[in-house]
Amino acid sequence: MKPPTPFEAILLAELNLGLPPMSFYKLMKEPDDWSFVLKLHAILESALTRLLEKRLHDDGFDAYTNFVGKAQLAFELQEVALDKEYQGFYFALNSLRNLFAHNAKYICADLRTVLLSIPHAKRRSVPQRLGLSFVEHGPERGLNRSTTPCDLDEATLKSLRDNCVSLYPRYKLLMSAGNALVTLSLAYYIQLGKDGKFYAQEFRPQLQDLLNDPAVLDFRKWYANDFPDGTIAGLS
Repeated sequence: MKPPTPFEAILLAELNLGLPPMSFYKLMKEPDDWSFVLKLHAILESALTRLLEKRLHDDGFDAYTNFVGKAQLAFELQEVALDKEYQGFYFALNSLRNLFAHNAKYICADLRTVLLSIPHAKRRSVPQRLGLSFVEHGPERGLNRSTTPCDLDEATLKSLRDNCVSLYPRYKLLMSAGNALVTLSLAYYIQLGKDGKFYAQEFRPQLQDLLNDPAVLDFRKWYANDFPDGTIAGLS
């Protein structure tokens, strides 16, 4: 059976989690970064839980295991271990979520403010693992897409805050999370057999219904018009 595309895998993940179609992408419309990060974290934790309940059911998986524990268990599965590079993303997302959730002062803060508050020792690793970076506002600044807050002195950081913008951190975080969600969704519907071959369960009827959902059709029409290069999370 042909595997689902990234976009289809996200639709299947939403169905599997009991979410209406396009819920993942609609996170971009959250009124603030606090709710965006917490809801994004909740979606990925739920996806981890569903996958582990299915694959480790006979081993007595405890759904109350914390987020980091679930991520570690997931990457012990053969299907997920093939994308080991995403493990750091889960740990970084959990750190970011905890910053938002455990500090009342961040309820109204934006992502960039919170990222710049990370202690210097982690200021490089967390943004990098999340797929976030700073970019130049003009060519004279000499910054590039691999530049992170940790690479800059305080004067340059102030200049960035005043004159430059990050490369849409919410959008970039959604892209990274979309890739991670696709991995979990594929691992849920496609299993590696003892013979080393992949076997997919029947998901095409459900998927066809999803692809014909009005919300999905409207989104795909908008996407085709505004993003012809395929840059939205899960669609590239």
